[in-house]
Amino acid sequence: MKILTFLKSNIKTDTPLLTIVDIFSRMCRIKIDGENEMFLFEVGTVEQNGKTMLLFSMVRQFSDGDDEPIQIHTDLIYNPKENIKNLLTCSWHEYYGDFIQTVLLSDAFETCNNLPIEELDIWIDKT
Repeated sequence: MKILTFLKSNIKTDTPLLTIVDIFSRMCRIKIDGENEMFLFEVGTVEQNGKTMLLFSMVRQFSDGDDEPIQIHTDLIYNPKENIKNLLTCSWHEYYGDFIQTVLLSDAFETCNNLPIEELDIWIDKT
């Protein structure tokens, strides 16, 4: 899929978070043969090697005419040095511009912006 290839070829673990958000935003503007587009920004915790890590996830969801929506995920894992309870969020948006603004103005973005990415996963699935 063209948009998945676009993300994978432009985002690496050493890519700054601001650049990743910009690349994801550019991917959101690539036209697809789909409908019912939605955008998800989710920040949560995951356990890795006995440590609580922070998941910073951006998702583009659309329907291709089948029953199940397709989701393109860009998931970043961080090891924050501070309490992460106040960073947890989950918000759906109908317009990618609103979505990108939410991401850029979030406390999670501010916290993760200067942290190294521990793990990067760009993937596609049907819900």
